[in-house]
Amino acid sequence: MNVWTVYRSLGAEQKQILRDKKVDLERPVDELLALLRPLAACDKVADKSRTKMGCMFGAGIVLSIVLLIVLSNVGWNVLTLLVLALFVALVVALGAGYFWMRKLDLSNNFRQFALPVLTVFREDFDAAKPIRLRMNLDSPTVDSKKTGEAAPYKSGVYHKVIDKTFVDKWMTASAVFVDGTKVHWSVTDNILERKKTKKNARGKYKTKTKYKKKTEIEVEVGLLKKSYALNPMDEAEMTSDDKRNKVHLEREARTQSLDPLDPKVLIDLVADVYRSTRRPVKEAGA
Repeated sequence: MNVWTVYRSLGAEQKQILRDKKVDLERPVDELLALLRPLAACDKVADKSRTKMGCMFGAGIVLSIVLLIVLSNVGWNVLTLLVLALFVALVVALGAGYFWMRKLDLSNNFRQFALPVLTVFREDFDAAKPIRLRMNLDSPTVDSKKTGEAAPYKSGVYHKVIDKTFVDKWMTASAVFVDGTKVHWSVTDNILERKKTKKNARGKYKTKTKYKKKTEIEVEVGLLKKSYALNPMDEAEMTSDDKRNKVHLEREARTQSLDPLDPKVLIDLVADVYRSTRRPVKEAGA
C-alpha cells in the first residue's frame, strides 16, 4: 500500500494532527488507539517512501545536469528538448512528492514510545474514563524547541564547531486504572546537537552532526488507601491525602542519539510502584 492511499484513508481529525504535529485529546483508551494507530501506519509507510524518493530525487538532479550536458553536445532540436522536458518534469514530481511526505513526518517518539505505552497499559486503563493526552510530535530539533546556540569554536582538526541545545517536553498523560489508581506521567528530552566541520587533505569540507540526549520521565501514581498500603521506596517522594497514597518518581536516561527511549522505562516505573505495595491493615471493628 502506498503512502497516498494510506493518507487518503485517514479522517479529517487525523490529517489535522499530521499537519499540526500536535495531539491534545481527552478520550477513552479504545477511542484514542483507534484514532492514533492509523496515524502510526501512515507515518511508517511515509518514512520508507520518503527515504526512497529522497534518494531518487537527489539522483535525478545529478542526472538532469548530466543529461543537459549530453544533449547540448548532441544538439538541440524538438526531440532533445522533449526528452529534457520530460526528465525535468519527472524530477520535479519526485521533489514534490518528497517534500509533501516530509510534511507528514511525525517524531519517532510517537510510533516507538507513545503508542507502545498506551497499548501495553490498555487493559489496565478504566475503559469508561478518558485519558488526558498531550503530545508535540514535531521534530525534536525544530527551531521552536531550541533553547540555546553557542558561538562557533575550534576543536582539534575541526575548525568550526557549533553547539545547539533543545528542550522537547513532548508528552504528558493522565489516566485512571481499573482499580481506581490515578496515574500521570510526562516525558521531556534535553538535547545537545553538535555540528563539527573540517577540511580534509583534498580540500573538501566535511560536516558531522552528533547528538547527546537526556530524557527525563516523571511519574505520579495515586493509589486508593482502601486497596493499597505502601512500603518505603528509594528515590521516591511519598505523600497522602484522605483518600490516596501518592508516589512521585523521576528517572533519567542518557543516549548518544535521537532514537526514542525504550517504553519499558516508563512501564517499569509504574510497575515498581505496584511492587512496593501491600494489603492495607484493616482497623479493628472495620
